[in-house]
Amino acid sequence: MNPLERRLADPVAARRLYLGISAGLGLLFLLLLVWPLADLLLEQRAAIQAAELQRQAQGTLAGRVEKLLAEQAALATLDGLPADYLPGDSPDLAAANLQALLGQRLAAVGGRLIGTGLVEPADLPEGAGGDQRITARLDAALSHAQLRDLLLGLEGGQPRLIVVGMRLAAGGEAGAPLSLTLTVSGLRKPVPGGAE
Repeated sequence: MNPLERRLADPVAARRLYLGISAGLGLLFLLLLVWPLADLLLEQRAAIQAAELQRQAQGTLAGRVEKLLAEQAALATLDGLPADYLPGDSPDLAAANLQALLGQRLAAVGGRLIGTGLVEPADLPEGAGGDQRITARLDAALSHAQLRDLLLGLEGGQPRLIVVGMRLAAGGEAGAPLSLTLTVSGLRKPVPGGAE
């Protein structure tokens, strides 16, 4: 008898061998059964984590959208603030303030003031909501760079002003200042019960 047959003849050894083979086959069967299930569970876990990350990102975006909408509403309330309008309790005071403002902005850029005056805005519509349009003329002498800075200061500053007309003539000599006639409009908010 060979050694394997002798071992198998012993009932205890045969039982151990049988249990070992059965356990190995059972473990192999369990591994073959659990492996696809484990893979499926890992895929589901990854999908759940991805969905959670997406939900967090959407929550963050929703918070940002709400914040942006609140900022937009705040900016909309800023439109039409008193700083946007020419100061003055009457149209005459607002016109005087506009002329003074034109002179100040011209002086700030270094131009030479020739004169200012009021313009009747016959062809210009009134502002929205009953706002009164005040229009003035500015006559000045200045350089190209000063003109650029003046236009930027007028249309980019407060109160809101709009250049509605411009006539520009070059000086006769090289390097001579430009001759400028500028027509500028601003809005005045009527004061309830104020002098009109």
